[in-house]
Amino acid sequence: MDQQQFYDQLNDRMRRYGASPLDPTQVITITASPDYLASYDGQVAALVACNLIGRLSPSVQIGFPDIAIHPRLPWAGRSLVGHALDAMRAADPFGSYGARVLAGGDFRFHLGPDGHDAVVHGSGWNAYIGQRPSPLPLVTSDVGVGAAQAVVLGAGHLFRTRFGAMTGPFACNAWDWTDGPSPVNFSPVGASLGKVMTTGLGSVGSAANYFLTLATRDFRAILVDHDGVGIHNITRSPLFTDAHAKIGLAKVEAVAAFLRGAGVEDVAVDPVALHESALWKSREAGWTDVLISAANEFNVRYHIEMGFPPIQLYATTGRNWQVTLMRHLPGAKACSLCVFPPDKKFAPTTCATDASDTPQTTIEEKRADAALPFLSFAAGLMTAAEVLKLTAPGYPFSAERVMFSLKGQPLLVGTPIPHRTGCPCEGRHKGVHQAAIAGSRYAEFAG
Repeated sequence: MDQQQFYDQLNDRMRRYGASPLDPTQVITITASPDYLASYDGQVAALVACNLIGRLSPSVQIGFPDIAIHPRLPWAGRSLVGHALDAMRAADPFGSYGARVLAGGDFRFHLGPDGHDAVVHGSGWNAYIGQRPSPLPLVTSDVGVGAAQAVVLGAGHLFRTRFGAMTGPFACNAWDWTDGPSPVNFSPVGASLGKVMTTGLGSVGSAANYFLTLATRDFRAILVDHDGVGIHNITRSPLFTDAHAKIGLAKVEAVAAFLRGAGVEDVAVDPVALHESALWKSREAGWTDVLISAANEFNVRYHIEMGFPPIQLYATTGRNWQVTLMRHLPGAKACSLCVFPPDKKFAPTTCATDASDTPQTTIEEKRADAALPFLSFAAGLMTAAEVLKLTAPGYPFSAERVMFSLKGQPLLVGTPIPHRTGCPCEGRHKGVHQAAIAGSRYAEFAG
């Protein structure tokens, strides 16, 4: 495959979304304030910025000095610049990636609270982009979520304005998903999460696992997906590479390799769709603590809800530059079928006490998904943030549904998810559901 063929496939989903790639001749140089770069938050920002910007553009330079990766991060002690460059080059073998000082004509993407006219800054659960200095309060605990959120905001602005100036400041927080900073000091770094099952390891599911791993490696990962990696997947996932695409490596295997390489010791994979997965259908009561439901094929919501799921967290990307985060508590309010009704051919069961009674699925025509890289990163980050907050006293802190828009000035809006009249969950026995999740780490959130 030559360079043009590679880029045609790489940018296919972006074009289907109605957007065009960035000018490949415009060099983007990522710089950082020294004190910020030495911190955990600053290094999360640096790693995410190089990963995301490197997938948005084939012309990226690292303009910050090399230091050792922070002790709280995977790959601790290794070269920060070397690791970031390896990731960019693995994703795009034809790109021009290197490390040098800022040069005339470069577009500067600056990380930190100060040091340049326009800054991309995250501290704790808070994120800010705009003119210096950053108004965010200093949070001394390691969090990383706000830092990653700020990079997503900055990348979205860069792409939307085509290298335009950051004239309109914006600050928000990922704690309760509202505009404006939040002084919360809770740190999820190193938290024990339990058994985290992800169904669907495309852009959102793989990104969610990436962001979880930046914070903690203390969880059991259970990965279910039937698909392989293609070149068109590379721009929208922080994990997939050209080497994966060349052999069509199963997505579960690609994500598992990343997790193990980052220090997650317990990883189980099943390279099939959820309705075919023995890991899902044959699981014992309480075996799964949290479900990241990032799949959208084979009427997956039906099979999830008929299988009495634990707490369910996921985010979707939309056609109008938005991401929607959703949370479903077992037996409480709306289920995922209230949001995504099943096909008519699926007749709801009265109680659904036996998963073997659910109708068999016919293979649907595969839809070509289209999304922008920073939206997929945002969806994975928002999902991971909710999983990480499960360990915080007082959870949940926001509405069940949060919409994050990057079409113009960023916007965060939280709303409840109403129950849908006639949904199959109306006939689901709460006692059976509670028994199915009994013993799971987050069973306390059941309605």
